[in-house]
Amino acid sequence: MATDTITTEDASFIPADLAIQAMRDSGYKNTAYALAELIDNSVQAEAKSIEIICIEEQVQLADRKRKRLTKIAVLDDGLGMDAVVLRKALQFGNGTRLNDRSGIGRFGMGLPNASISQAGRLDVWSWQNGPDNALHSFLDVQEIRDRLRRDVPMPEPSAVPVEWRDRALSLGHSGTLVVWTKLTPDRLTWKGAKATLKNTGWLLGRIHRRFVGDGSLSIRLAGGEDGYLESDAVTINDPMYLIAAPTMPAPFNKEPMFKDVFSVPVTVEVNDKTYQVHTRYSVAKDITLDLAGTVNRGDTAYGKDAANNIGVSVMREGRELMLDRSWTIQYDPRDRWWGCEVEFPAALDEIFGVTNNKQAATVFNELSGLDWKDLAEPGETMPEVVARLKDEGDPKGVLLYLSETIKNNLSQLRSTIKIQAKGTRKGGKRHTDGDPTEEANKRWKQRDETNPIPDGDAKPSTDDLNELSDDLTEDGRNAEATSEIVARVVSGDLKVVFIDKALGGSSELFTVVARGPLTEVVFNRRHPAFDMIFDTVSADDDLDTLSSTELQDRLLKAGQAVQLLFAAWARMEREDPPNQARYERVRESWGKLARDFLDPVDISGLD
Repeated sequence: MATDTITTEDASFIPADLAIQAMRDSGYKNTAYALAELIDNSVQAEAKSIEIICIEEQVQLADRKRKRLTKIAVLDDGLGMDAVVLRKALQFGNGTRLNDRSGIGRFGMGLPNASISQAGRLDVWSWQNGPDNALHSFLDVQEIRDRLRRDVPMPEPSAVPVEWRDRALSLGHSGTLVVWTKLTPDRLTWKGAKATLKNTGWLLGRIHRRFVGDGSLSIRLAGGEDGYLESDAVTINDPMYLIAAPTMPAPFNKEPMFKDVFSVPVTVEVNDKTYQVHTRYSVAKDITLDLAGTVNRGDTAYGKDAANNIGVSVMREGRELMLDRSWTIQYDPRDRWWGCEVEFPAALDEIFGVTNNKQAATVFNELSGLDWKDLAEPGETMPEVVARLKDEGDPKGVLLYLSETIKNNLSQLRSTIKIQAKGTRKGGKRHTDGDPTEEANKRWKQRDETNPIPDGDAKPSTDDLNELSDDLTEDGRNAEATSEIVARVVSGDLKVVFIDKALGGSSELFTVVARGPLTEVVFNRRHPAFDMIFDTVSADDDLDTLSSTELQDRLLKAGQAVQLLFAAWARMEREDPPNQARYERVRESWGKLARDFLDPVDISGLD
């Protein structure tokens, strides 16, 4: 009796009625990402024109009627499918492009997986000889749950329904129509057609920007109630901002907002084969500051657009997988002003950790928060770490050099953006109250009365002024500010100025440079203390969006950095006992000067 029960029961590893629910919850970020999967299928089928149509109906709720999405359709003019291909396309993990590395598809999950994540029923019509000769099949979640159907229905001849012919702009000689019905609010991200199409269009313009940008693909967005369909087209949304977009405010609807800085190809080796990963970097043009005027450029319409496109754009076969924000610095608004694109071939899917819904590259994402030293065993060098990880079959070993390259280049871009921001801080009208340059010059001149420095009254040479101008320009001062400072030096009004620039290495915190009667105090941007102390608040910071806790955290870090600087000085003294007396004299002299510079008192009576 027990034996009979065992042999007649369903002994599937994963019963279909349970599997279908798990697949519905497979992790699409939102409705727009699910629709992007269908667009991928159309692109793979060589479609040139795609239409996304959202139909609303008045639905009676508890106390009133509201518009709700009831149908979503995706129509293309691709190659279409025969009965065998159509039936496979509705199977999970059995698409015709399974493991095909030649295009943006591959996993065989897109059509059914994306569809049931949003809808209770999926209908597909596909044709290769006119829409009257279409084949039709479907997938109904409830039927599978109720165990009424285990196999994909055999495709049957069925002309494209009139309702969709009427809504479409045109039907190609070949093509496919996918229709989602049995839509429920708990599945859809947006309940109305307008919001669904707006967000989907924005995402598709970024994910499929290569195809939209080169004119090989057009995507129409149409939605509303029957008889009142509003129509629009997907436009390019380039997170690199190297292509003008018609939706951007002038002048960036006609010209790119960023400039192409450099491209760096990185070679990776897998199983004795080498592949090229292409990295490309961009940074905002100076015009983004000029147009903002006295307003924070982050508060402009184009600044807010850039804030929505922060991150590293990870591209696979010309299609964006993700905009990975893990490579950005949290709470730093300046990261909106750089762009980075990383593109790899489909052959590296496992190495990058591409998910089957093409929404993430998990291994690449993980490396954003790891330094090679985090992966090292005691005494290992970076090449040794890479070799060991490769031997262990860990894909991070393959991508470690790529990760370090990206981090170094992003650091360089951030330095460029800081210089831009300093240009706005230092390029405007001069304010003397609390200005460290003005305060330092006041104390400097007071000190000159009792302890004049050699050449303090000399006139600066032409070389002195030219070198000063170069330093001010490198510091990010605009032409007007530079000219003003040079004129004040020539007149003797300025005796000391502060300069921020990249010195030769990261060990020197600051240096002192004599330019005739002028003294430059040059802070090294490459020293860790520079960011921690001198760049606590940036001109690109939107202070209104920073909480008191965030501001307090930045100030505390600056205070801690100052304490660590003095700890480093103390350590230097303790490591050099023979010169202890010399250090004490320097400390005492510097302390007296610091007292006089920080506290406005009459220094004439001080020893």
